[in-house]
Amino acid sequence: MEEQGTTNHSREGVNQKERKWYSLIDKIWAKPNLEEAFKEVKRNRGSAGIDRMTIQAFESQLEHHLEVVQQTLKNKTYHPKPVRRVYIPKADGTSRPLGIPTVGDRVVQAATRRILEPIYESKFMDCSYGFRPGRSAHMALKKIRQDLNDGYRYVIDADLKSYFDTIPHEKLIRMVKETVVDGSVLTLLEKFLKAGILDGGSFHLNEQGTPQGGVISPLLANIYLHPLDLAMTERGHRLTRYADDFVICCRTQKGAERILKSVTKLLEREMGLIIHPEKTKIVNSKRESFEFLGHEFKPGKWMVPSDKAMTKFKKRVKEITRRNQTVDVQQLVKKKLNPYLRGWGNYFGMADVQMRFRDLDKWIRRRLRSVQLRSWRKVRKLHREMRRRGWKSRDLPGLRMTAWRSSHSTYAQYAMPNQWFEEIGLCSLSMIYKELHPQRG
Repeated sequence: MEEQGTTNHSREGVNQKERKWYSLIDKIWAKPNLEEAFKEVKRNRGSAGIDRMTIQAFESQLEHHLEVVQQTLKNKTYHPKPVRRVYIPKADGTSRPLGIPTVGDRVVQAATRRILEPIYESKFMDCSYGFRPGRSAHMALKKIRQDLNDGYRYVIDADLKSYFDTIPHEKLIRMVKETVVDGSVLTLLEKFLKAGILDGGSFHLNEQGTPQGGVISPLLANIYLHPLDLAMTERGHRLTRYADDFVICCRTQKGAERILKSVTKLLEREMGLIIHPEKTKIVNSKRESFEFLGHEFKPGKWMVPSDKAMTKFKKRVKEITRRNQTVDVQQLVKKKLNPYLRGWGNYFGMADVQMRFRDLDKWIRRRLRSVQLRSWRKVRKLHREMRRRGWKSRDLPGLRMTAWRSSHSTYAQYAMPNQWFEEIGLCSLSMIYKELHPQRG
């Protein structure tokens, strides 16, 4: 009996070693962890949840709010509030639903993610790039370009239908249990998932899904798709996944068809997800284009911003540089236009966009010339600027200051040459490209 007891104890010890992470909740509610979690929430900004408490209001009594959070977690009386449903318009005319938790709930989610993420980072596969520390969309795009260069020309371009909203709760928690066995943490995760949604004054229970907008949702989404990463990696397939977007590069058409069938079986039959039948296809990359993360991969291995990305960019620039406004153009550039151009340029600047960026710079300068003409209002102000820049002729033009064609005139370009845009600090997409590709000059 004694030997049997020793054997059982030994097995139990091994089991504990394999299924570690028993006591994690105390690390989650630790004050330093909660403080760091709040800093993350503050950095990410974001609007208030259903309680209408802003980040600034939460911070004004930070010690008190963190103490309340800590005590409710310790006493197991913590209950997250329903998320506030908002809708973000998409390029195709539809809307993407987001769920905004309260600031306090975002702090708890961030504190939980800070403890769980390092555990799962040791398990996640190299083919996964979305919402992971030290990984980026650029790395995923580079990986695809390498696969295409290596001769994997047939691309499974897959799309999961409403992925974040269709993750089955029970299967997700069961998957988390394989690594995390602290019951308090599992209960906390279930509370996050089942907090409910307040949509325009109506409350809805969510039986499945993890709301986009929740701090912990990307980690849970990666955990749930880990079996896909594992299966594809073990079989030697060239999978590149960024959250719920993924492509698989294959050498042959038949191989791609076979892999797509196995992936569909895994995701739909075993994991309860839905592969979008219309948006999922097999592409011969030497003859057809495909899109991934806002980029279009064209035949010949060229990568450029997609048509949707370009349309969205031009629409936003037009909104910022509306021609019917009277403004200080330098302040407009500094506060509104430059931040957008830098973000967009750095994201898409890794693509083959040298000429495209040059053309966009010209278009942006013309739009700003039009705004400045409108803001000057009277043509004599244009004349004054022309003289200041060295205009010698006594003949000064009559010009319609509000006409779009005037922004392309010789006189507007003389008064506002390219040097003028450097003087007011306009961000240049071409300069961003040169910084990202110093070897190309």
